[in-house]
Amino acid sequence: MRIYLSGFMASGKSTVGPLLARRRDMAFVDLDDAIEAEADRGIPDIFAVEGELGFRQRETRAIWDTADREDLVVALGGGALVSPENREWAKEHGLVVTLQVDADTILDRVAGEADHRPLLQDENGRPLERTAMRRRIERMLSERRAAYEQAHAVVKADRDPEEVATIIDEIATVWSHRGDLV
Repeated sequence: MRIYLSGFMASGKSTVGPLLARRRDMAFVDLDDAIEAEADRGIPDIFAVEGELGFRQRETRAIWDTADREDLVVALGGGALVSPENREWAKEHGLVVTLQVDADTILDRVAGEADHRPLLQDENGRPLERTAMRRRIERMLSERRAAYEQAHAVVKADRDPEEVATIIDEIATVWSHRGDLV
């Protein structure tokens, strides 16, 4: 079984993922970490050198590489399943769960980290000011909403991460008993 955690940046994928993996006795992979390891540089550097398109190509390869492993929880990047090809691939190869949080929660979680988040920076690589950052978050959430809602399940993630992991564990148990998972 593979469980893919989707959702906007700072929705809790990298926090909930290890909790869920431990609960289900599965391995955990943070796709951003895997991309950085393969590229031998950080995501901000990948964006700077290769642009968003180059990063998205690396992301697609990293997602598809997860098919070689069983019993895996994968925290996807916030835009990983915006691509219909990636989204359909993930849905065919595992359970896709979107962690849903609102713009204010996201802003509270990322405001101090924008220097490490290229999508929250201006064209010169400087973090946006808070109001502009909130507008960008709202715009991106709106653009991605339809893709996020196409997951097998959507879980509100503005609560304790252990509780979110418990809910996803229960969803995965039901799905595995139905035989719908690869």
